[in-house]
Amino acid sequence: MIGILFSDAATQAGRYVLAAVQRSVSATQAQSISRSTLRSVAPDVVVAVDAPDGWSADLIAWLIARPRKLVVFGRMPVALADYLRYHSTDVPAELASASRSASAPAGEARESAAVVRYSELAQTLGGQPWHRPFERFDFTDEWNNLGYGAIRSDGSIWAVAQAAQVPAEAELAAVVVDGERQFSYAALWDTGASSVLWFNRPVGPCDSFEWRMVENFLSGYRSDTLPCQPVLSELPWGYDAAITSRLDCDEDVESARPLWETYQRLGVPFSLAVHTQNLNRAENHGILRELLADRQQGAVLSHTATHAPNWGGSYESAQAEGAHSASLLEAVTGVPVRYAVSPFHQSPPYAMRGLADAGYEGCIGGIIRNDPEFLTARGGALAGLPAGFIGHSQQCMLHGECMLNEGDKLAVFKQAFDYAYATNTLFGYLDHPFSERYAYGWPDEALRIDAHEKFIAYIRNKAQKPLFMHEDAALDFLKFRSLTQVIEEGGTFRVLTPSNGASPLTLGVEFRGAHVQVEAGKPLQ
Repeated sequence: MIGILFSDAATQAGRYVLAAVQRSVSATQAQSISRSTLRSVAPDVVVAVDAPDGWSADLIAWLIARPRKLVVFGRMPVALADYLRYHSTDVPAELASASRSASAPAGEARESAAVVRYSELAQTLGGQPWHRPFERFDFTDEWNNLGYGAIRSDGSIWAVAQAAQVPAEAELAAVVVDGERQFSYAALWDTGASSVLWFNRPVGPCDSFEWRMVENFLSGYRSDTLPCQPVLSELPWGYDAAITSRLDCDEDVESARPLWETYQRLGVPFSLAVHTQNLNRAENHGILRELLADRQQGAVLSHTATHAPNWGGSYESAQAEGAHSASLLEAVTGVPVRYAVSPFHQSPPYAMRGLADAGYEGCIGGIIRNDPEFLTARGGALAGLPAGFIGHSQQCMLHGECMLNEGDKLAVFKQAFDYAYATNTLFGYLDHPFSERYAYGWPDEALRIDAHEKFIAYIRNKAQKPLFMHEDAALDFLKFRSLTQVIEEGGTFRVLTPSNGASPLTLGVEFRGAHVQVEAGKPLQ
């Protein structure tokens, strides 16, 4: 088991970290533990979130008792910091302004002056010398097509916790402003018989592809001498990439037909998320029925009843929006709707509770501008939501406004997929059907189709065995994964899959450097 350790003052960050770890190792293998547990029956892998200075002695004693792994997110307790030769310094005065990005004009991206720059040491945990801005935009001040959230400098759980310097040989990443190194952001120590991984943020990298490094630390780092925990892969077994895409039908549905026909020709499943006021026009009904005639190749999701910002602003509104939309879509198609897409990708926690209570099985959303808790590195269960309801972050918006004016127009989208490919992440992207009012920056349908074809070709050329899925299939797999349990008995791990799982796909598990197919109930070697 992995113990998630946090004080009452760190409850908010601790809950998000607990959910993030559970999305990787299953709900049964990560549990919140008390400080006293460190002195008695503590597990051999612990994640400490903003631990108080007074907890240092307990953490050090636990760490040196036998070979163990410790992950520290946020503040480093003072005595533990001394033990690791970690020194606090003053936060640069310019960091607050440097952490924010200008708004992106059409055809260009913008990013903050403050970035996280990874070193070659990151490769030890399956990382790369990544360049990760604190904040970046590809569309106005709303979307980051590379998918990750914002690192703040405001004292919140999403901010860097403190300025610190670690030994050069331990530094995984540093904060750089305008090209000049400022302080450490992540580090990896091998100390005595144990190892420590640290990220300078109370929630760690739970909203970014960087989370892959945490998974690799837990599942395989120093596997010959240190305890390891199985990690459930987000990619279905047998594939090296998984991709899902959709059109959000804000203002029209039928105009999606030319792009749908292209996807049919390419053999790629197609999904439509429908704002149900579009159903007031009967000409939008036929494509939905045709799409669902082949349930292996097509899916229809709810995009709310009125497309209200923040799902109407309350739990009650979200529940009503979800229920009404699902009812209207089923009346037109004859097929129940199980998943939703958030309007404007705004996904506040109350709205997710409303959707769960309305009978939905999950929601797609995620945007760097708001609701940071929904930007999750892995899809699955959300903090505070019941088992069986899942979320998936899909922030990559394939729009004409986001095509670069100079160089390779698809460069950002290719980089987004490259991050997903390198970190075993289920990748999702979106577009919108044209309406009489708005073409989303595309000059015409032919250029839009050409861009989609080229992006799919890039994915197929990059991956050896990619799996393209419609949204229902992708979310069914994530739900199946979220309900899977990893059980430890006497030092042996077994994986128990849900007996009534809806996904026909098979899980993979990563453990002690090996990636193997899950055989339900059979011990992992």
